[in-house]
Order: sequence, then C-alpha cells, then structure tokens
Amino acid sequence: MKTIVSISLLILSFSSFAGEHIEKMIGYYVSYEADSTVSLNATKVKISCQFSEGGTNGQHGLRYGFNGSDKVAQLSASNELVLDSLAGMCRFQFYYSQDYKEIETDSIEIKPGVVTHIHLYFEHQFIHRPVKKPVIYLYPESTTSVSVELKTVGELTFTYPLLNNGWNVIAQPDGTLTCNEKNYPYLFWEAEQQVENPFKSDQFTGFKVAGKDAITFLEEKLTLMGFNDRERTDFITFWGPQLAANEFNNILFQFNESCNQYANLNIVPQPENINRVYMIWSKTNSPMFDGNILPQILPLLNRSGFDVLEWGGIEVDNVEL
Repeated sequence: MKTIVSISLLILSFSSFAGEHIEKMIGYYVSYEADSTVSLNATKVKISCQFSEGGTNGQHGLRYGFNGSDKVAQLSASNELVLDSLAGMCRFQFYYSQDYKEIETDSIEIKPGVVTHIHLYFEHQFIHRPVKKPVIYLYPESTTSVSVELKTVGELTFTYPLLNNGWNVIAQPDGTLTCNEKNYPYLFWEAEQQVENPFKSDQFTGFKVAGKDAITFLEEKLTLMGFNDRERTDFITFWGPQLAANEFNNILFQFNESCNQYANLNIVPQPENINRVYMIWSKTNSPMFDGNILPQILPLLNRSGFDVLEWGGIEVDNVEL
C-alpha cells in the first residue's frame, strides 16, 4: 500500500446517532449505529466514502489496511463497503486513487452488537497550501528608486511592508530598502496557492534528506547556488528547524519561470538578473535510499549587475508509505 497521509480528525458539526446535518467533515469520523441484524457478540464495520470533487463512476476499488494488513475491495455504487469479523482496537489506512490524499485513522474501537460506521472524506491532491515567506532582496549597483509589482496566483494572506498597488522603495547596493521612511532587509509576502504534490510516487527528481543532516544540506546547496551569507542565514533559520524536526524530508527546488505558477514579479527599472528559488518539501518516514530518486542538478545563480533574489517554500503532504 502507498504511504498514508495522516489527516487530522476535524468535525465541525455532526451527531453520532441522530443523523443530524454534517456541515463540514475533513478526513474521517466514526459513529456507532444500532442494527437488529448484528448479534450481541458479532461486529460489523461499514465504510462510507465522500470526495472533495469527482470520485467514482460506478464501482471502484478501495485499498485498505488495518493493523498492518493490506486488502482491496470493491465499493458499492453508493461508495460503501462492509467489513465483518473485526474486533478490538484497529488503526485503518485507506487509499482510493493517486488523485486523492490517503487517510490514516487513529485507533478505532470496533464494538460488538452495533455497526461501527467509518465515514471517510477523500480530499483531492490539488489543495491550497501557503507559499511561506517569499522574500525579495534588491541589489542595485547604486542607490535607486525601484517599483516592485507582485501578482500572486493565489490569495495574498500577508505582506510586509504593506503592499499597496506594489512596493515603491529606495534600494541601496547593500540590499537595504527604504519604504515610507523605514528601512527593511527585504520585501515579504505570503499567499494561499493551489499546489500539485511532486512526491506522489517514490520516484522523483530531488533529494531525500535526513532531519539530522538538514542544516548541512541547506548550507551546501544554498552556497552552491550562490546565496550570500545573509540570504543563506535567513533561509536556514526559517526552514532549518522545520526540516530538522523530521526523520526524513523530500526536497525539490524550483527556479525562475517555474515560480510563475505562484506569482509574477514586475520590477522597474528592469534588473539584469532576477533569481527566484522555491523549495517544495514534505516530511517522510521512508528510509534514506528507498525508491529511485534522481538527484536534482542545481544551477549557479547569476548575481551580476542589478540583481534580485527571491526565495520561498511550500510544505506538501507526506504521501509515501
């Protein structure tokens, strides 16, 4: 079975028995329902599936496991499945297709004499994720008035300094930016974006990095790309603790035109070089050399002339087993 994405149990409104309206459900929830066909000592587990969009056309196989098992069964036309002869505490894993995030439950008590009803909600892989801390450094060759226009694909959630029809700043060669009589080291923005997970299989171009090696990895790769000391420190102090907290991480860097899927930059006067670097990553429990990972070849950024560097990152869900 593929790796299970752990989805938090979040119910905003539901009733286990009364059948009240479910306003919103993410992941899964469990209810226990009386059924006269179930004897006092017997168990019955009913699986019901809903989808954020699309879903099954007719019957479709549902891959599932409990307590380490791995099985496949056909869903009914109403996207349901019944399991018998389970008892005690069970942790379930459910996989519908590569287009949907997998679901892993906490321990669920299978009670005798009633129907244990597990309601699943499969969320599509194309989900909105925050592009975190894209920061823009400006390095003109002399003191210059610079206008920066930012057009994000997703909805902006925060900017600093405040973005008001763009940023208008006085930029110094050392990177200091003056806006509204205040100095800043960079321009900051964040936005919610629709992101496809590049790690949906165990074969991808990028890197698998142990958490304990994350800082050394970032120091090496950012230096190789041409980040200066301040930029490298800013990047590592933001992302380093998040990567180091995981057993392993999948990492992929995106550059320049590839970053237009998140936002477009228009800078006047036109810089000689605009370097954009986004790190896409996910935590994973997979061993270091599991799967077929093609190491990514990283470019040396051209930092000559009026130079701009933007970096940011996006964490996507772990979809590996």
